[in-house]
Amino acid sequence: MSVYKEYAEKLVAQGSAFYDTDAEGRKAIRFKMQEGVTRFDDLIHGPITFDTALIEDFVILKADGFPTYNFACVVDDADMGITHIIRGDDHISNTPKQIALYKAFGFKIPEFAHIPMILGEDGSRLSKRHGATSVTEYRDKGYLPHALVNFLALLGWSPGNDLEILSIQEMIDKFTLKRVNKTSAQFNNTKLDWMTGQYIKNTPVRQLATEVKRFFEKSDITMGEISSEWLTNLVELYHERFKTFQDLLNQTRFFFTDTIEYDQVAVDKFLNKEGIAGLLKEVYSALSLLKDFDKKNLEESLRALTVKIGIGFSKLAQPLRVAITGKSVSAGIFETMELLGKEKTLKRLSCTVNNLSEKSNAVKINAPGGTC
Repeated sequence: MSVYKEYAEKLVAQGSAFYDTDAEGRKAIRFKMQEGVTRFDDLIHGPITFDTALIEDFVILKADGFPTYNFACVVDDADMGITHIIRGDDHISNTPKQIALYKAFGFKIPEFAHIPMILGEDGSRLSKRHGATSVTEYRDKGYLPHALVNFLALLGWSPGNDLEILSIQEMIDKFTLKRVNKTSAQFNNTKLDWMTGQYIKNTPVRQLATEVKRFFEKSDITMGEISSEWLTNLVELYHERFKTFQDLLNQTRFFFTDTIEYDQVAVDKFLNKEGIAGLLKEVYSALSLLKDFDKKNLEESLRALTVKIGIGFSKLAQPLRVAITGKSVSAGIFETMELLGKEKTLKRLSCTVNNLSEKSNAVKINAPGGTC
């Protein structure tokens, strides 16, 4: 703190600052603002003018010896040889005070560039009530680092030519303060999800699988003894379906548990119907005969079954999907069963059938309590 005291006392000695004693006898140091006009050319906003007669003499060194923000900034930046100060436009009002200090010390005045603030989707300043506010929170939510950097870079800046997906090097090469907007940008979570999804689609599956494994291992699911090949196949199956790793986890959670919860809407729509118990028993019988539980054999077996009993495939697929995943939407049903494996698939079919009333064929499961 001695360096700030030394600089403050220099200003007192030359008449640019003075001691100000408070009611308790403690002495702070205030800077004397001279009347006049302060002008500077902001690299983003252009010429900005302040009437310094409207700015009161301000404290630069508090009574406890600590420097104030404006004073510390000037001393530190001058000491480090800072040539350009790039900061939020909420600091524009601090600039005339800092310029006055630069002049009083005889320091070279740096260039100023005040970038627009980031707003929430409701137009107010971004804050915790808008959601995650730290980089680590976005990492924990499963966003890709490069996607987040790309998204943040485009908040208030544009490389031109409607480019949106950029590598780090492309951002460096194309960046110029001349293309930074003067108006505030809104933090659009939908756009961030879209951009992350684009990065995911453009990332090789094996590389994604490695990152997914790390994310899943830190989550609330139990990975168990799964192979790298199995996880790679899972990522490939959902490659076009997820936008963040958390999104993937939510969609595939049923693979990693022995107990699934049923979505009640799906149950009512596809399982609470007459004849479903008998249909699922037919499916169970057909699948139990398969030696090779792969996509090809699964499809051949189930399509043959629909021909045999005279129904369209969708009439079989949706009840089956709900029975083994707990929901009405998933990746391809044959690929899903192959990854789930014969044992889990048959166990869930059996559990669902057992939860059907033999008398009414009505599913007794009531989500979220209903499980298999």
